[in-house]
Amino acid sequence: MVDRETDVLRKLELLRKYMDRRKVGGILLSRVDNFAWITSGGRSYITLSDKVGIASVLVTQTGAYVFAKNPEFERLKRDELPGGFEVIEYPWFEDLDSHIRRVLDPATLLREGDGELDTLLLKLRVMLSEYEEQRYREVGERTAAALQRGMMRLTPEMTERDAVGVIGAELSREGLDVPLILVFGDESRTLYRHNLPRDVLLGDRCFVSVCAKMHGLVVSATRSVEFSRDEAFEVQHRTNALIDAEILHLSLRMQRFTDIFAGIVEVYERYGYPGEWRLHHQGGLAGYNTRELVATPSADLDVVDGMPFAWNPTVSGTKSEDTYIRRGGEMRLLSVDPHGGWPYLEFEVGGVLYRRPDVLLR
Repeated sequence: MVDRETDVLRKLELLRKYMDRRKVGGILLSRVDNFAWITSGGRSYITLSDKVGIASVLVTQTGAYVFAKNPEFERLKRDELPGGFEVIEYPWFEDLDSHIRRVLDPATLLREGDGELDTLLLKLRVMLSEYEEQRYREVGERTAAALQRGMMRLTPEMTERDAVGVIGAELSREGLDVPLILVFGDESRTLYRHNLPRDVLLGDRCFVSVCAKMHGLVVSATRSVEFSRDEAFEVQHRTNALIDAEILHLSLRMQRFTDIFAGIVEVYERYGYPGEWRLHHQGGLAGYNTRELVATPSADLDVVDGMPFAWNPTVSGTKSEDTYIRRGGEMRLLSVDPHGGWPYLEFEVGGVLYRRPDVLLR
């Protein structure tokens, strides 16, 4: 099995080949997502909203360096980085370029913000290695287990804010950083596509959507519960889950992202919800961001093995969402607890069986 250091060496070689083609002395990566990718899981953020971190990676033809601000130096060196990087400490109040000069002339660097480099980095981030898939699977299992435990603790008398606290505590217990928790009580689920938690009761049914992060990789998942049965809710959820299964099959057999989106529009119409896709984004490519690429009519990219997907089709009042990776002629479900007891629906689409979470009756 490939280890973390070997995975990093593979990525360094990809960048060095690109540097040869661009005839530059080095590449500097400072964004949180790119730092996590090149280090195969290092955290360079302090707050989850950080886009640029407190450390940067410099890749040259002969070396790989991490420039870390002095308050973060020891933590990064001890807890966040694999072997193979030379870690250089510099004062937080000083200019980074003045310290890069210890290695090479900053004028010879290629930096983020260069359009061609950014396009390459996006493609590299969403073509996961088997090592990254193994780590992603761990994140998915932890997320699903925590979300299930949290949903089992909810009661109709809780407020949406109460529910955020419950779910967040379970995710934290699993060692996950949590960029997002959205709770949709019985009232909110029919009103809003993105419901920020409010001091309103959950009521008879609800669903919860989370994004959870570990090893730099973000898992998205949604689960639904009801405390008293509502056949119309259950039927709509089942149709919503079937739409999700159809989209997963599109992700398996289509070769272009634009073709997947065209198929999404057709699927909504075929199952009796034409135009519903216009009311909320449908998700897209996952990975080192909550969404690396959101599906739109114009967002285009070749679809290849190793790409992670997190679709979230919604119909007003219900939602279906999990994180998958396309590999070996199948869509592999990542956000699932193999030891959990959550109920699942099964749909056969194009001869392929897809399992989607059902509503849990409490």
